[in-house]
Amino acid sequence: MVKHGDKTSELQFEKRENLLKVLHKNGIFITAYCGGKGICKKCIVRFIDNPPKAFELERRALKEKVDQGYRLACLHRLERDATVKIQEVKPVFANIEAEPCCDNDKPHIAIDIGTTTIAIAYIEKGKIEKTLNILNPQIAFGSDVISRIAYSNEGYFKVLHSIIEDTIKKLISHFKKSVLMIVCANPTMLSFFLGFNPKSIGEYPYMPPFKGSFTGEFDGIELYVPPIISAFVGSDITAALSILPEDEDFLFVDIGTNCEFILKVGSKYYSSSIPAGPALEGADIDYGSIAQDGAIYKVSLKNGFEVYTLNNKKPIGIAGSGLVSAISLLRKYGVIDKNGRMVEAWEVEAPFSLINRLKKDGFMLTDGIYLTQNSVRNFQLVKASLNAGIELLLDKVGLKKPKKIFIGGGFSKSLTKEDVISSGLLSFDCEFVMLGNSSIKGGVRLFCKKERDRVEKVAKEIEYVEIANEKKFEELYIKSMSFYV
Repeated sequence: MVKHGDKTSELQFEKRENLLKVLHKNGIFITAYCGGKGICKKCIVRFIDNPPKAFELERRALKEKVDQGYRLACLHRLERDATVKIQEVKPVFANIEAEPCCDNDKPHIAIDIGTTTIAIAYIEKGKIEKTLNILNPQIAFGSDVISRIAYSNEGYFKVLHSIIEDTIKKLISHFKKSVLMIVCANPTMLSFFLGFNPKSIGEYPYMPPFKGSFTGEFDGIELYVPPIISAFVGSDITAALSILPEDEDFLFVDIGTNCEFILKVGSKYYSSSIPAGPALEGADIDYGSIAQDGAIYKVSLKNGFEVYTLNNKKPIGIAGSGLVSAISLLRKYGVIDKNGRMVEAWEVEAPFSLINRLKKDGFMLTDGIYLTQNSVRNFQLVKASLNAGIELLLDKVGLKKPKKIFIGGGFSKSLTKEDVISSGLLSFDCEFVMLGNSSIKGGVRLFCKKERDRVEKVAKEIEYVEIANEKKFEELYIKSMSFYV
């Protein structure tokens, strides 16, 4: 039995089935930023009766609440009937700044289905009226697309499809009926959304279920999906072409659970992709959070150490930009060494306001929220993939470094060039332009036929370059784990 809000649901489960997956499989979504790995400690539930034995990790994270029946759903496999009380995830109103292009004043909806988060922008009379942001509930089945494809292959495709379908229907019910919906996503998320089995994406030679654009209908709304280039470069990337320059060379990097690139050199376009992990989306890091009220998005050392939270609310966790900002600051003062190790207080000469925050649990950002060694390591995995991928792509086309880098991904709008370079996120010292959520920003421009036609034309000219399976990638990846600044 599950009590959620003013509802009570009786759920069926198999013996030793994971509680988090049981909840999500039945359309009851709770926070699970880390994909059910016991890292974020957010999937808190309360057993009203028959609580399972608590793990030591839960005792450390939940303290006295353990004796009141509180547990982490991802850690427990169900052995017997129980009554569980949960708090469901609700959509968060987000601030997405973009300039729509529409052929009429009717209502439109643009959706970015990310591996970790889902964002929606509602447009009316040519303006963005409302936006929503929510954790992708599929994250309970793995924090990356390969994990979800593997789960789908085990007979759970319909479950993963219905989770996305039902979530989108609930989200768009917040708005007036629209006449056109633009959906931007990587090919795996698009497959689950559209009802195509993504099995071919996860197997050599890694093929998407379709290439090019897609038109159809969803819940009575006309649907347009911008072109898919390859198994790992989807409509979230091609949508961004509508906000990228036509008359200059650039490297566009969309940083998410998977990182995708578009490189423009003269009249030629190249694309590529590499897996990176969801650390910069608030997942797979301790105390992580998606971008919502109270998420730490920046830190500074001016008049003492300060943290900044979205909408100045009480800190609830660390957003991706907050992770980059904190690592940038601690690298600057040597609190994190070149190998990524968080040093002991006696090892470093740094301002006392930093030294006295080094605790057993990590670097204390604020009461109860720490930048941990684990979080730094997961950041290193992202930066290693990112830098190795870019270096290999540039090498393939004979370039030393790009003239200008456009960075997409919701977290990027809060970053500075100094954050990017000092943290080691990117090792290329050139001009940076932070785009924020480039998928949505591009998507809201595609309600104009002229913009759709332009994106379709450019997408056909893009050459996909395979880099993730190159032998040299592993060598560059290992080299890029260290901090050079």
